[in-house]
Amino acid sequence: MATSKSVDIGLEAQRGDTPLLPTERMWGFWEFSYANSALAIATWAFLIGGATALFVGVREGIAAIVIGNIIGVLLATFATCVPCGKYGTEQFTFLRSMFGSNGSRLVYVLAVVFLTMGWLAVLGLMFGRSIDGLSALLGEHEAQPTGLLVLLSGFFAIALAGFVVAKGPTSIKWFNTLVAPALVLIMGAMLYLILSERSVAELLALPALDAPFADKRVNFMIAVEVNMAAGLSWWPYIGNLARLSKNQRTAFWPNIIGIFGAAVLGEVVGLLASAALGDSDPTVWMTHIGGLVFGVVALGFIAFANVTSMINILYTSIVGLRQLAGQKFREMSWALLVVLFCVAPAVIVFVAPGIYDGFFIFLVWTSALNSALAGIGIADYYCLRRQRMNLRHLYGPEARSAYHYWNGFNPIALLALAVGFVSYVLLFNPQTLANTTLFSFVSASLPSCVLAGLVHYGLTRTFATRLGWGAYAPGHGSRNNPLNLEAQGLSHD
Repeated sequence: MATSKSVDIGLEAQRGDTPLLPTERMWGFWEFSYANSALAIATWAFLIGGATALFVGVREGIAAIVIGNIIGVLLATFATCVPCGKYGTEQFTFLRSMFGSNGSRLVYVLAVVFLTMGWLAVLGLMFGRSIDGLSALLGEHEAQPTGLLVLLSGFFAIALAGFVVAKGPTSIKWFNTLVAPALVLIMGAMLYLILSERSVAELLALPALDAPFADKRVNFMIAVEVNMAAGLSWWPYIGNLARLSKNQRTAFWPNIIGIFGAAVLGEVVGLLASAALGDSDPTVWMTHIGGLVFGVVALGFIAFANVTSMINILYTSIVGLRQLAGQKFREMSWALLVVLFCVAPAVIVFVAPGIYDGFFIFLVWTSALNSALAGIGIADYYCLRRQRMNLRHLYGPEARSAYHYWNGFNPIALLALAVGFVSYVLLFNPQTLANTTLFSFVSASLPSCVLAGLVHYGLTRTFATRLGWGAYAPGHGSRNNPLNLEAQGLSHD
């Protein structure tokens, strides 16, 4: 009986119903690094590298990839992984502290429902195109990027991701551990093959494929912005992965090794291949680099790399959904909830396969939202709360929580989010690439992040503390030791 109860408690904790105690967390340093590497290395890494090659040459492109990714990953990590890793809280439950209970639901809809369903469809189509490329290689016929094989394979990828997620975090851990090291080895082999065909000097001298502006500073900053968007695109997901890590350090450093390091490796390979061969589609250039046998093996692994990314983002999305969508969803079986979430991406694959071709525009639009969210999170957790959180308010009855704000919404945080988003679009329009002079010096993501954070900080200090919102008053949360859940009425007994 005790064993059954402990299993149920473990499942509830893993699926976000309660904070995870350190003894319930399943990922050490390498497990979380594998998860992040599996999340970062997919066809999208090559496509981001290929998009970078459109704007700048190889030398500037490598700089843009490194600069953009490290900034984006650090902002997303500090805003989500560090607090969720410290307290073991589900990411969107944690957001109640700054947006309110209903405000966190709104952010979930904006950042996860719309974006994640789009990402799952894009990744499914990436899997489908990889399978179609394999079929074309083996059957010696032309690939059909929007053919039936692509669509059916994309549907299969979504179904496979759903099957693994339905089994729970343990199966996800096994899948990541198996696939991630193989992907890194393949990336290294691709890089070696590219360098064996052309010297480093020749590669560094390659120009941009299609620079849209005469001003090189603008082209370079767009390349940085694309890669910053890639780093920030992990904001909706990595917090719920970090809560499975064993401690706060383990929640932080694997992001630098896994998401940053693995993504940079994949993007540099995509950049070099695109610049050298004039095509960003890996289904085209992989066989040119390594021949038929290597191309088939590499495409096979890259196809399933998309599935590992889908698995990780789907798991984090379902965990968030169970906390925010009401009691009916909590009572619904985990497997059924996974199936229902996968319906919309599967439909998108069949009715809007063209979303794949607008990949990089879709990516940069996400940064308009995620950069502002990161700024608000950093300002709230580090500057206003000094890294102290009251778990009783997070998990207690919403109406009686200090994090309820005004009818479940924090108008200050929502205003800051709107200001950050609008400032981003005014500085740089991802749809048209229209930009201001200021953009060429400071990007769009950084001003959006800083401005949203400053608005949230300033208005909170001015109004929220006087209104008694958010438990920001000095001394609040003095019992916020994340390990002392019994003192806060949150033990699992």
